[in-house]
Amino acid sequence: MQRSARKGRGRPARSRGQALAPALLFLLIGGIGLYVAFGSFQMTGAKIKLQNTADAAAYSAAVLQARDYNFSAYTNRAMVANQVTAAQVVALKSWIDELDATYTGYTDTEDLIRTLAAHPALWSIPNQRGRIDIAPVRNTLDALLPSVEQGIGSITRALSTAQLHYHMALITAIPDTVDAVARQNQPDTHATAGFFTSTRNATQLVAWQSYTTIITPAGTLDRDRFADVVTDAQTLDGFVKQRASSRSVAPNYQQLDDQASPQCRPAGRITINVSHIGGTQLRTDKKGWQSIDASTAHIMTPCTGPIDAIAGHGGSTNGNTRGYMTNPPFVSWSDWKGYGGYYNFGDHTSPTPGLLIPDAMAEQFTLGPGPSLDANNGGLLPYQDIAGTPSADDAPRITIEVERDIGTLTPTRQLGGAARMQVDNGGARGVMRALASAQAYFVRPSGDPFGAGALLHASEWLREDGKVEYPSTFSPYWQVRLAPVSDGERTAARQAQMPVAAGTRGRP
Repeated sequence: MQRSARKGRGRPARSRGQALAPALLFLLIGGIGLYVAFGSFQMTGAKIKLQNTADAAAYSAAVLQARDYNFSAYTNRAMVANQVTAAQVVALKSWIDELDATYTGYTDTEDLIRTLAAHPALWSIPNQRGRIDIAPVRNTLDALLPSVEQGIGSITRALSTAQLHYHMALITAIPDTVDAVARQNQPDTHATAGFFTSTRNATQLVAWQSYTTIITPAGTLDRDRFADVVTDAQTLDGFVKQRASSRSVAPNYQQLDDQASPQCRPAGRITINVSHIGGTQLRTDKKGWQSIDASTAHIMTPCTGPIDAIAGHGGSTNGNTRGYMTNPPFVSWSDWKGYGGYYNFGDHTSPTPGLLIPDAMAEQFTLGPGPSLDANNGGLLPYQDIAGTPSADDAPRITIEVERDIGTLTPTRQLGGAARMQVDNGGARGVMRALASAQAYFVRPSGDPFGAGALLHASEWLREDGKVEYPSTFSPYWQVRLAPVSDGERTAARQAQMPVAAGTRGRP
């Protein structure tokens, strides 16, 4: 039996498809959001990559800056070592000349001994034998020392010249290095054309160029940092500073104990002992090293009492000798002074330069040092040093600017949006730019394992006096770090928006 519908009740409406409209609306809104977000993510990623590229380029530029200062430190140390060697060669030449002269005998002293000694052959024969013994050494040194001195001078000159050329080469290499690093990080990125020579960067460029200077110490009487280092008591060895010894050695060289001659009354014995003193000094004008060695015969006889007579002397020098004495032909007390507190060529019998000098030393000084071992490269040569006395550890900052065409920022250009939906890329004049700064800084490794400059076995790098070392071009402890970009530089960059000239893009 068929059921009939109830009277007055209509058929219910179909509910299928009612959620489709909200779903489509939600999908549309989500698609738009994803559209905008994807474009923003691409742009944000591009900006982060561009800033990372700028940081890498700035850091690389500061690495060259630190290398410049470390190169100066290594070459300055090498030149100090060469100057010490040059001083040793000058000292050795003076010493061997004096030794030969002492064994040869000083005419007046030899005549006196022949008069006062009963058997003067006891004095003269050992001396003749000693001169024969040292003759091969003397001849070898006479032939070798000038060549050694000139070779050392040539190497020092090459190091001095290399400092200047290396410094200028690195300054000119910075723009190309920044551009190369930027391109290696992102092929579509390059240094902003003309930035390094622009007015925006002029102050930093001048600060970097003037942070160090080439100093020529020779020819001045002023205090000099290089001269302070090379004449330091721990730099020069004892043979250079003071050569005090006895020339009277066994069995019977440079000594005599004999019966006095009949001419000597009252009767008794004559004794002779010979002492030697010598030293090498850097001249106060820093144009060269000069050395004097002198021996004195201390004679004791019953008829004359004690007599100090000249036994022998020698001298040597390098550099320009035309200004050997400041008051020729007279000897002034200032001529006995050397740089760094040295005086009287190792003879400190008197605290006053030029006073109570042995006759042998005074005579050698009056005669002059003889031919210069190295007239062209003697003395202290030009070197690079920090201008003034730095109080901060930081070198001048290096700020760089890199840029990238807007069209290369995102691989999916269609998702960049349009009209009100377009994502702002923050660029100007078709490019996006980024600034970054870095700088070299000086820090000597400390004993603190977590402190600045901490190294394995840091105790081997510490100063012996435990003091803090200030920046210099004599210690190779220059490192690199990123530095903040100043607000003024950012403002200037926004205002400048330097256009890229056609045909010059990619060249810093």
